[in-house]
Amino acid sequence: MIEVMAPCASEILDLSLTRGKTRTIYLSRHGESLNNLYGKIGGNAELSPRGQQYAQALGHFMNSLGDPCYKVVTSTLQRTQQTAKFISAQKDIRPEIDEINAGAHDNLTYEEIADRYPVEFANRDKDKLNYRYPEGESYMDVVNRLKPVLEDLETENNLLIISHQATIRCLLTLLLNLPLAELPYLKIPLHTVIQLTISDVTGSPHHGVSVEYIRLPVDCVDTHRAKPENCSLDRKMEEACLTIPFHL
Repeated sequence: MIEVMAPCASEILDLSLTRGKTRTIYLSRHGESLNNLYGKIGGNAELSPRGQQYAQALGHFMNSLGDPCYKVVTSTLQRTQQTAKFISAQKDIRPEIDEINAGAHDNLTYEEIADRYPVEFANRDKDKLNYRYPEGESYMDVVNRLKPVLEDLETENNLLIISHQATIRCLLTLLLNLPLAELPYLKIPLHTVIQLTISDVTGSPHHGVSVEYIRLPVDCVDTHRAKPENCSLDRKMEEACLTIPFHL
């Protein structure tokens, strides 16, 4: 049986919002993909039927805003572009917000990686922030390629970014000035709109930010994998796979 994330109420996290001019940025992962259903990382899979339902729900949500979204930014991967299909706004594609490049591990399940590349799997669990996939990227590589996007967000308002789990983890960490050590394990659920209300302080580089997680009413799998307790190179397969979320 697949573990499903049921629709839930909005959750608000207030991070010392200050008075001044406010701007709104929306973030969302793509809808549930076929790779999400089968537990595969990366790839360029299409949306699942429930992912397509989320695209419709997201379109209704964004198109119903009192202050309309004027632009949607997607990655180069088809699942983000399919998710943007029903939103009435300008569409831009930016490779900087692509998912982390899993390199030689792309399109594999965590179980397959643990079985074929047990040392690599353990090394990533030890230091997920700095670990670089063979022929791929690390989280810090993603942080660095997002810098142009962060610069553009300094002046953007009513913008939606449809991206990926790792990429949104990096964006939120940078926007909220969170500790880098927390970055690889931030929970970025599917089928959820993250609304950032940013208060710009005149003459200061600092911002106050209010964060609201708005879950739309479409079921999906849970793709979050917590850090396992045992990250040693000689751990058993069962221990390595202990925190892998359920999938088909």
